[in-house]
Amino acid sequence: MISRITICNLALAQLGQAPISSLTQEDEKARRLNLFYEPVRDEVLRSHNWGFASAEEPLALVEKQENRFLYKYPQEALFIRRVYRPQYKNTPFRELFHPKYRIRVLESACPQAWAEYTRRAEDETQFDASFVKSFSLALAADLAVSLTGDNALAAQILQKYTLSLDEARRSNMTENFAQTGQTDAFTEVR
Repeated sequence: MISRITICNLALAQLGQAPISSLTQEDEKARRLNLFYEPVRDEVLRSHNWGFASAEEPLALVEKQENRFLYKYPQEALFIRRVYRPQYKNTPFRELFHPKYRIRVLESACPQAWAEYTRRAEDETQFDASFVKSFSLALAADLAVSLTGDNALAAQILQKYTLSLDEARRSNMTENFAQTGQTDAFTEVR
């Protein structure tokens, strides 16, 4: 079963470092892994439309202003992939900070809009294998210089991460085609 410590030890293995037994142990590797883990995870989640982290929901209207609608940004969203109305096309949108309500909002001309987004997935047991591989490589790349002092190793691992992410995207397109008969995944509209 995949766990936080498993992902961290996969990253350390890429760096030629010994595994750790706990993220609470008193050493530099555990401290750095704790520091980098969540920001790198969220960055990798945003980099691709991972199936296990996808969500769709109707948006909560905050305010209507003439021909535009302001919707509350979904709480667990890391990245909005599209805004749409069921049975209609995607609509252009933009993200804003609403000073009156002091919240992030999505602005669109679409009434009764829904959002498809990447959510912040924190349960490692839900991660798919290609995400675990990509995430552990990204984590290793971010830690490489600070733990090993080796810039060439950092560049090599970053290249492996890029290839891993490309493979995940190709696999995802193949899965989408097998499930829907279509090769075009949802298009992001900005």
